[in-house]
Amino acid sequence: MTDYFHKFIIGANYWPRNYGVDMWKKWNKEEIKNEFMEAKSLGLDVMRINLLWEDFQPQPDIISEDAIKKFDELIEICHDVDIKIVPTFFVGHMSGENFDVNWRNGKSIYNDSFMLRHEVKLVGFFAEKYKNEDAILFWDLSNEPDNYVKTESRHDAWLWNYILSNEIKKYDKNHLVTLGIHQASLLSDNKFYPEDLREGNDFLCMHAYPIYTDTCIDPVNSIRSTYIAPFASKLTKALGGKDVLFEEFGATTLMMSEEIEGKYYKTVLYSLFANESLGAIAWCFGDFTVGNKLPYNTTPFETHFGITAFDGRPKPSGLQIKAFSEFINKIEYDELIPKSCDAAIIVPDKYYNALFVGDDYTPERNFRILLNSFILAKEAGLDVEMVKASDIDFNRYKMLILPSAYRKGHLTHDQWMRIVDYVKSGGTLYASYDGIAVERFDEVFGIETQYSMVPKDNTASIYIEDRKIKLNYSTLKFNKHLIAKPTTCSVIGYDNERNPAVVINKFGKGNAVFVTYPIELYLSYMPDVYKDDKTYEIYKLAKEISNINPKIEAGSPFVEVKEFKYKGKELVIFINHEDVDVKIDANISGRVKDIISNKEFDLENFVIKADEAVAFLM
Repeated sequence: MTDYFHKFIIGANYWPRNYGVDMWKKWNKEEIKNEFMEAKSLGLDVMRINLLWEDFQPQPDIISEDAIKKFDELIEICHDVDIKIVPTFFVGHMSGENFDVNWRNGKSIYNDSFMLRHEVKLVGFFAEKYKNEDAILFWDLSNEPDNYVKTESRHDAWLWNYILSNEIKKYDKNHLVTLGIHQASLLSDNKFYPEDLREGNDFLCMHAYPIYTDTCIDPVNSIRSTYIAPFASKLTKALGGKDVLFEEFGATTLMMSEEIEGKYYKTVLYSLFANESLGAIAWCFGDFTVGNKLPYNTTPFETHFGITAFDGRPKPSGLQIKAFSEFINKIEYDELIPKSCDAAIIVPDKYYNALFVGDDYTPERNFRILLNSFILAKEAGLDVEMVKASDIDFNRYKMLILPSAYRKGHLTHDQWMRIVDYVKSGGTLYASYDGIAVERFDEVFGIETQYSMVPKDNTASIYIEDRKIKLNYSTLKFNKHLIAKPTTCSVIGYDNERNPAVVINKFGKGNAVFVTYPIELYLSYMPDVYKDDKTYEIYKLAKEISNINPKIEAGSPFVEVKEFKYKGKELVIFINHEDVDVKIDANISGRVKDIISNKEFDLENFVIKADEAVAFLM
């Protein structure tokens, strides 16, 4: 399924339980070996290892012989236990605190020639010494470097990443190189852009946690929380143009029960697999006993992110990883061919910033609309890709989704005209309004624009009469909706003032569906809304007129379905993203065995339990 690895990578980030970030200063080979054996017993393929910079390069011209000796002992452990590692350089940030090298003296690690010279020395040393070491899975340049040192420009971030990646590749032709970026690269303009990193990195990485973003305001084992990781993986791929390994995800059992955390883990693991990530590496392997030491003393919740407890007991999250690993090992990964997506969500052309736009146009806004559009598409039974309008052939898709489209930054004139041609030639376009104003817009949607205005009330309602549903949204202070007259369109939904709110128009050989409110943006601010919300019915309507007819559907908005071709058969995965049991109304019948649990299911009375996943070979 991938050119990078021969299986879906399953791993954990690692610091020793009893030492944390003092791993290299208080080296205990036997304890580390025992913990690696515990990891192996849970089915982990790899441990991500942080090379705390101050331990490995205590002076600019000195690479610590003592630290290298310990690293060599770690390699021995890998061979004894049969597990791999991901060494991560220039670790200055860890778990909410920074650990600076004492010789930096405020210099930028990204563009200062003195710093770059000595950083090149460190990675070059490792690449040359360990180029033939098969215990190393790949190299990671750093851990969330923007949390450690801010970069002045995206060009500095590009330069740093490009120079260090190519220094490694100069010596080492055997190992791939990446950089451990995090959701701040999707939620803010932190200058680490996936499209810049692709030039140096062989594949991209992402770290994301629902508990660390205000874009997720729901229980951790509910639909929005469990889709954040697969969504962030697909968005990173769209922005960067390369496949993505999910290098950090997880939660702390100081904020939730172990049972709830385990349910979150199970759903995320299977959904990352279904959404074609390269792998999943948990944060982190063990709970820490060193809560009185930095960084944990100032971020005490960080001590309980482990998939194992203080005493080595696997927590439910660890047991879910073990079960998932057993499932993955039943599959010949290279034989899997994922079913291609029929629909695509368009990522704003200027994702990070645009000139002369409102203060509300931010990466967080774009993340919000795209995440909630992704969820609505999944609820409607659509398997979707995220695509940038600037570099994609739309004709491979039956349906395009343009959520909460902004007046500037979302699309260029040329990109919009390509979409117009796409619809005219037979494609279906769904769009919702957040200020978009382009030529031929009225013609495509069969309306006559009158004006836009902020809703008068704190709530907006949309009535879709033929489906007998009423949709309610909390409005936002500055986001307008469009007042339009119908011309050639059919009005299928009205707001509470009887203005057209949802219209369908035949345009050329294709169809266009338009919502006059920024509904994806509204939903992003509404807590736990997806338990009852029916907005996905609008996406479903657009799917129906697109003639997208999946062979297998769940019949429930909570259940994600992914199909793979596999050795002349179909591997189908059903993933329940909500904490409720769901009766599956699939257009299939008969009795079939679940590959995950080895239980047999009668597909005519098929119930998937809360937060569960099942996989059938059909």
